[in-house]
Amino acid sequence: MATKSLAAYKRAEKKVKNIKGFYKHLTIYLIVNAVVVIEGLKGINFLELNTSDIDPNFVEWLVWNVFSVPLLWGIGLFIHGLRVFSFRIPMVQQWEDEQIRKMIEKEEIRNNN
Repeated sequence: MATKSLAAYKRAEKKVKNIKGFYKHLTIYLIVNAVVVIEGLKGINFLELNTSDIDPNFVEWLVWNVFSVPLLWGIGLFIHGLRVFSFRIPMVQQWEDEQIRKMIEKEEIRNNN
């Protein structure tokens, strides 16, 4: 009985740690990308105002680069969120459950010896 409650505690502890990790990731995403977008747009604006013969395609490329960082990172953050908040692929969930069961069995064997 104690093994089951210990296993449940460990799973809950891991879940809380994963949620905490996601919120750290989200915070860093928001801070870094706010700086990237603000400073990137300032730089583009500076170039447009101070360069008379700037190529519009170059400006378009810069704008794409400024916004591609938050976009691509946001996709990764979205996937991280799905993973943390229990969107599980059944095959992966079965593998994780099997690994947990094996680890519990090894721990029980070690404790009995």
